[in-house]
Amino acid sequence: MVNPLIDEIFCLLIRQPIWKVHTLASALSETNHIKALDDDPQKDLFKRNFLVMNALYQLQLQLVPDYHLRIASLHIELVNTPSHTALLQAEPLRDYYLDWHNYDTSNDEIAALLDNFWQHFGQQTSVNTTKKLTPLQHQEIRERWNLNTEYSLKDVQKRWRQLALKHHPDKQGSAVVFKQIQGEYEQLKLYCSL
Repeated sequence: MVNPLIDEIFCLLIRQPIWKVHTLASALSETNHIKALDDDPQKDLFKRNFLVMNALYQLQLQLVPDYHLRIASLHIELVNTPSHTALLQAEPLRDYYLDWHNYDTSNDEIAALLDNFWQHFGQQTSVNTTKKLTPLQHQEIRERWNLNTEYSLKDVQKRWRQLALKHHPDKQGSAVVFKQIQGEYEQLKLYCSL
């Protein structure tokens, strides 16, 4: 199936060759190329991201051998130099986004994918998640997150998803705030009761 966003994304890449997925999605929303796709905010965000990523990967395949389209969540770049080897390597993410069966997925699968992505994102940022908090720091973060004194991993994960949706750059949130929340999430998990 051909993604209707391919041509618009290509035009955006010609005007500006470097993007981030969330800024690309925002640009597409501003020009009404992406509208609300689901009543559930989590599914809507997932479907928007899926369409953008699917279009990027289809475009990447179409541009070979003349151009190379580098695709990572925080760095999309159209490069004038050809690259045949990049597409020869197996890439599970490309396979996932090119499979249209993954477009309609359950909330549980979306939550697991978001957790996995942001845990990976947190590892890429230089947040030191092994450093223990002082009791006062822990209390301040716990209160900011509206968690009880005793909280479980499930409580932290649920609150994490709420904050992630609220502060996600695709929802006009700040990447800086998002990184801070990711770091706090990793730290709070160290204090979870079983």
